[in-house]
Amino acid sequence: MCKTKILFGLLFTVLIFSTKIHAQSFNATVNSTTVTQNEPFQVSFQFGGDDINHLRNFRAPDFKGFEVLSGPNQSTSMQIINGAVSASLAYSFYIQAPSQGKFTIGSATIDFKGKTLRTKPITITVQKGQPSRSGGRNQNQSAGSQSIGDNVFIRAVADKQRVLKGEQVTITYKLYTRMDISSPQISKLPTYQGFWAEELDGNRVINFTTEVVNGKQYHVGVLKRAALFPTQTGQLSVTPFELKIPVVVPRQRRRSGDIFDQFFNDPFFNQGQTVEYNAKSNVLKIDVLPLPQQNVPQSFNGAVGSYTFKAEVDKNTVKANEPVSLKLTVSGTGNLNLLELRDLQLPAGFEKYEPKTNVQVNKGGSYVSGQKTVEYLLVPRAEGQKVIPPIEFSFYNPSAKRYVTITSQAITINVQKGDGTYAGTSGFNKEDVKLLGEDIRFIKTNSTSLSKNGSYMLKSPFFWILAALPALILAGAVTWKKKNEKLEGNVQLMKYTRAEKMARNRLKTARKSMETNNQAEFYSDISLAMFGYLEDKLHIPKATFTLEYALERLKENAVSEELISEVRQAVEKCEFVRFAPMNDGALAMKEMFDQAVNIIVNLEKNKV
Repeated sequence: MCKTKILFGLLFTVLIFSTKIHAQSFNATVNSTTVTQNEPFQVSFQFGGDDINHLRNFRAPDFKGFEVLSGPNQSTSMQIINGAVSASLAYSFYIQAPSQGKFTIGSATIDFKGKTLRTKPITITVQKGQPSRSGGRNQNQSAGSQSIGDNVFIRAVADKQRVLKGEQVTITYKLYTRMDISSPQISKLPTYQGFWAEELDGNRVINFTTEVVNGKQYHVGVLKRAALFPTQTGQLSVTPFELKIPVVVPRQRRRSGDIFDQFFNDPFFNQGQTVEYNAKSNVLKIDVLPLPQQNVPQSFNGAVGSYTFKAEVDKNTVKANEPVSLKLTVSGTGNLNLLELRDLQLPAGFEKYEPKTNVQVNKGGSYVSGQKTVEYLLVPRAEGQKVIPPIEFSFYNPSAKRYVTITSQAITINVQKGDGTYAGTSGFNKEDVKLLGEDIRFIKTNSTSLSKNGSYMLKSPFFWILAALPALILAGAVTWKKKNEKLEGNVQLMKYTRAEKMARNRLKTARKSMETNNQAEFYSDISLAMFGYLEDKLHIPKATFTLEYALERLKENAVSEELISEVRQAVEKCEFVRFAPMNDGALAMKEMFDQAVNIIVNLEKNKV
């Protein structure tokens, strides 16, 4: 009788187990329905049955009220017992709730053999930070039960909180972590409204050191540094720098009396999983004071920093109508790009052409330094000894707290008689040239230099070439006109052709860097080309240009969100390679170049 009951029990267990194996189920589970604010927890949507090959179109809930840190992370399992096959497919998410209260995780759905399976909603209670049930936390405790934000964060630090208008303030962005992380991805770059910004050169790979904050030791790496020069007074703000950081979080251990669960819950096997954490730096406030209004030199033109100045010519003795190069050089620390020199005053008898400006900026240290040269081409029209008066350059030195004026030496240029110029007050010849506000050439009245050639023009090949030239020019003009009419007939083709030509001219320097495989210079050239294009196209002064402001202007011009997003991604990618080098350099540069061309072409087609 006892054996019969045992046999009947075993048979009943097998039947029940077989039924469970073949039943299809789709359920949602969480490791806890009561969580702490900003504390990551896991939610899983698991399908169980004998066939997972016919599953289609998994659709997760919208997770309203939660932030998704990672997911969906897919996992499958299969087992065979007494010839019966069972399998499961799970989609897991790592999420957190930024606010307190009760929230509902909606239903997830999945298609199975023409039917739609749906999970039941789960209500989550989010409480304010409470002590851990284990009775306390210490530095060696698993970070999986702690807020990631306490262990991974970005801090923005300014070397000074109060500066003068035009004075440099250096911003450093540091990443602090006590957890295992992977390569971060830029989510949003900071904006420097009211500043002229120069990115300081740094390591392209983040090098970590150790630093103690509030009694805890962190690994610290410098993400980026920027030199900011305020262009207006008042309290200015620097928006946060945001990164998406893959963080390794220990898995939640299962509580079970099963000996195998206890074995695999050993720390050796419980290696954790990677979640994506959005880190955001603090907002910086900088107070900008106006420059002193007392004892301001007349030659002051807004320069702030510490500089040297010199003026020199390439030669002091020339003939009339021969060019002279006058070079003004400013060297030192400060915002050389916005530095302007006063107009040059010259003695009578000189013709001045537009100057050529060259700026060489060194951004390798803590302060921006370099050299700016302004080169004038001067042409003396009258002979004699000409004196260029001393040239003044003034700036405000924040360290010395005073205005400084540097005055060059007077420059003497001896202008000698040149071909076709007036030689003096005696021996005047009517065929000489005299400077009377403009050049006058005398018309010859004799024929002493004319002689008869003795040959007929019709026999000269040069005559027939000249005769055929108008016909060739006419044929070329007709061909050009037909091609132009064809282009104008296809408006889109004409616009695209012109826009592409303009885009490639903008990116000419970047192409050279790409051909020499100079990755750092290439991305810098791409960024400068795109910024320069946006400045010109949107009529934004260089001193007030920021990426966010340019994107806002694009929105005002009815540019599509997709194209604006492409502009942002391209610029941020150029910025990202400063500390995250790419392995596939040549291919990535080619793709970046084509993307930049397409962006400029599309902006041209939008009639920005």
